[in-house]
Amino acid sequence: MREFLTRAQAAVDPTTTGGDGGRLPLGPMADWEVFPFEREGLRPRPLVDYADPEPDRRKAPEDCKTCTALGRDDLVLHMGERLAVIRPGGTSLPFVANVVSRTHEVLDELDDDGHVELGRLLGRTYAALRALEGVGSVHINKWENGAGHLSVTLLARPLGVLQLRGSNLPVWADMLPPTPLEELAARAEVVRAALA
Repeated sequence: MREFLTRAQAAVDPTTTGGDGGRLPLGPMADWEVFPFEREGLRPRPLVDYADPEPDRRKAPEDCKTCTALGRDDLVLHMGERLAVIRPGGTSLPFVANVVSRTHEVLDELDDDGHVELGRLLGRTYAALRALEGVGSVHINKWENGAGHLSVTLLARPLGVLQLRGSNLPVWADMLPPTPLEELAARAEVVRAALA
């Protein structure tokens, strides 16, 4: 997957290509409230807030990106009984898929049958992404606090780009240039066929 690395290297910040070598620009994640570091310098932000009870962060279904994606045939890769597999419209990685609930609910609200379906779909989706050409590994994460909609994210790491290994893959993905949409659409068809 050399073209992935070539595309990433072409996106370096031209203001830093001098003495300290080319660097990717910081992505928007650096401005997130939960990002652990200050934008200037590598210093952790102080822990200042405590909230108990925690505020409800759920969005209404009409404001939820996952609910919206479930209504788009081009983004749906598989529909199960309780869960579905969708993809985001764009990513900087070779491919990303999300195993999500078909209704606006969180993991805590799934029943036992939903847990069985979740395990089965995670395994099948992992295998489908891992089989894509140019994928070195697949990382699995659960994030649902932003919208209150169950979403287990599978991130395909490009083969041979070892700096992207481990828990910082989402941070790297935030800084990398976008993968061309036609590449993502072609991979989506492969994943859709594998999940059929």
